[in-house]
Amino acid sequence: MGLDMYLSGSQYFWNSEWKVDDKPVKQAEVEIGYWRKHPNLHGFIVDTFADGEDVCQRINLTIDDVDKILLAIEDGNLPHTEGFFFGKSELTQEQKAYDRSIFEEARKWLDADPKLHGFSTRSIIYQASW
Repeated sequence: MGLDMYLSGSQYFWNSEWKVDDKPVKQAEVEIGYWRKHPNLHGFIVDTFADGEDVCQRINLTIDDVDKILLAIEDGNLPHTEGFFFGKSELTQEQKAYDRSIFEEARKWLDADPKLHGFSTRSIIYQASW
């Protein structure tokens, strides 16, 4: 039991030839990143992008949001966050590099968006579980 954190990329398919049980697949999710017990990062995301509401909900992140997270990681501005079974964030250079690599990958995922008719087909979703 504890804080598990997931960052996923979601892509919507306008015209999918993929089928599951003879039904068209309209959306797929890929895993971009995972953290185990990094409450400071979790606290920043929940406070900044979910108005402090922490109920394990899916939080959609834009490319600007990803950039804000990258800046907070780089500047060391992730707030001290505590919670039941959350553990403690490791404030090492290795952890910072790992965090940065995941959000840089999320940015690449969004940058590669094959927009159709001017609409985005990709999004980033953060969700925690405990």
